[in-house]
Amino acid sequence: MPRTTSRYGRVVTVTTATVSAPAAVWLVHPALSIIIAGLLIALGIVIMASALFGSERLSERAFRLLRWIANRPEPPSASPG
Repeated sequence: MPRTTSRYGRVVTVTTATVSAPAAVWLVHPALSIIIAGLLIALGIVIMASALFGSERLSERAFRLLRWIANRPEPPSASPG
């Protein structure tokens, strides 16, 4: 199976995985699916809030996590001197 290398392909893959997890659990138990979907939404809100409104250290780590999820490289660090 070939790996998806385009940016939009990764977005589609992550979106599909995010939507299909609660949908698959819905078949087993509907209430459990609602709980899992709520946890995924809460996790996304916490990451975004940490990136935008957290301390400098938390914000930097949240943006690193978002870059890691999007499979983007780290920006070049500012070297002294």
